[in-house]
Amino acid sequence: MDIVPVIGTVKEAVELVLALYEGNKAVIKEKEKATENFVKESLKKQLKAKHVKKLTLPDKPAAAADEVSGLRNVREVRKEMIIEYMGKGSKRGTKPLTPAQQKERQKRVEAINKDMLEKIHILDKNFNQELKEQLERSQRGEHVFNNGILTFHFSVLTEFIQSYHIDNLRGYSQQTMDTLGRHTLTQNTAEDIQTNMVVHFGEDEFYVNANAVVYGEYCRALRGALLDVLRHINADDVTEEERQRVNFVVDNMNNLEIYVDQLAKVKWIASNANRQARFEQVRQEVANMYKTDRGLDWCIRVLREVAPLFEHGH
Repeated sequence: MDIVPVIGTVKEAVELVLALYEGNKAVIKEKEKATENFVKESLKKQLKAKHVKKLTLPDKPAAAADEVSGLRNVREVRKEMIIEYMGKGSKRGTKPLTPAQQKERQKRVEAINKDMLEKIHILDKNFNQELKEQLERSQRGEHVFNNGILTFHFSVLTEFIQSYHIDNLRGYSQQTMDTLGRHTLTQNTAEDIQTNMVVHFGEDEFYVNANAVVYGEYCRALRGALLDVLRHINADDVTEEERQRVNFVVDNMNNLEIYVDQLAKVKWIASNANRQARFEQVRQEVANMYKTDRGLDWCIRVLREVAPLFEHGH
């Protein structure tokens, strides 16, 4: 009772209920009289307005304010605010799903979960995680292409440099490393990924953020594969197995569109031919970056820059 709102269309009656709960006899007596007077006045109005079908009641349902009601720990809340609060408390007022709709959504979650596991098991057969429907909505929206594309290679190169303290070596060029670590996408493509190719799912729309899991696992695998190549310092020491591992992860990322949120993609394109064409352009540019500009050959270019620094020393 201490935290449950008492709601009614008659202010005096609400105050009487709260007074009874509180046990304040003086206030109870006062509110009983006020409620009785209200009823009497209402009956008089009803008799006068014979053609009015409903009794006209105050527009302000509420629990009364402390200074007005004489009750402790009672705060008056307007009807509009109560409706807003109730809406927020139950998924912002969205209509509850029927059992059939819930079952259908659960089937969609299971299908997406199965697809996610199939993609990840290519890399890790022991991976197991269960997805759930995403009820909370991101204020920034959902990106069609994972935003991490823009910074992934820079973070890998930074980890490599820090792990071997390469920035402390004589002849080290931060500008060169920044250039090597930067993504190779055009400015328009980068802006589209970061800002324009973003959708907002409504509270009543189905959404599961499977891409965060899939892309996260593939990034972990690719990061490991790239660092395994880079740790040799000498490009000639990189094994064929290590080279194949990089290409294997990259090829699967590109073929399976691992960096694409499929639900966001469908919503963003929305059967629009121009958007479909733009999506394909961006996809090809991203795929080319992962495979060619920032793939195995990228690692070799980095090593060609770094290896001479170890000869110079500190």
